[in-house]
Amino acid sequence: MVKISAYIVTLNEEQRLGKTLAALQQVADEIIVVDSGSTDKTEEIAKQYGAKFVFHEWKNISSQKHYGQELCKNDWVLSLDADEVLSDELIIEINAEMNNPQADVYKIKICDMMPGDKKPRALAKSYNLERLYDKRKSNMPDDLTNDRVIVGKNAKVAQLKYKIYHYSYISLTRVWYKLNMYTDELVKTAVEQGRYYTHLRLYTEFPRQFLRYYFIKRYFLYGTCGFWMATTYAYFRFLKIAKWFEWRALNKK
Repeated sequence: MVKISAYIVTLNEEQRLGKTLAALQQVADEIIVVDSGSTDKTEEIAKQYGAKFVFHEWKNISSQKHYGQELCKNDWVLSLDADEVLSDELIIEINAEMNNPQADVYKIKICDMMPGDKKPRALAKSYNLERLYDKRKSNMPDDLTNDRVIVGKNAKVAQLKYKIYHYSYISLTRVWYKLNMYTDELVKTAVEQGRYYTHLRLYTEFPRQFLRYYFIKRYFLYGTCGFWMATTYAYFRFLKIAKWFEWRALNKK
């Protein structure tokens, strides 16, 4: 059976990390936790589950993940966030697949879980991302805010059937703090890449993104919680563009 190393990026994740690691232990032979300065019990919890806890000063999310990938001793690696939990069915599927891998990269669906949810809601939004891969053929790059695996040119990609459960929500305060920090990084990336946003985009971004999240991404299925989350993510999209205009105003010569 192919051995798997898993890597996770953390910062004050004592509320969610234990559940994530308990499931991860069932598929990973090695777990790397890359932390940027937690002041809670994150380190203690990581070590309780046998993870290797490593401090790495925060630069951006992709830098943290790339650093974690490079610490993994096994060729096969699994990228997981601290608020993501492998479903029981996915654990069985991964273990079966690793007996004789038929691909070089596996995509896994990631399903949002809202407060009170024990199972994913029917038709609820999910992502489908490359998370389990042979790092000899694909790579998690260190390129500012892109925390997505870059699939190698000749790498074979396959789809796993079962899901990761994404417990992103702790509180609105936590969500807004995270998104506010993330928009700073996105603006830095936009400036370095020479991106340009129009005034029309600034004025229309919030209502357009709200409709996108609430209807197209189906947040309406989550009731009241879905409404405030759609509003939050729409504002996050607007804030990125607003901060870009602010940067231009502050850096005029």
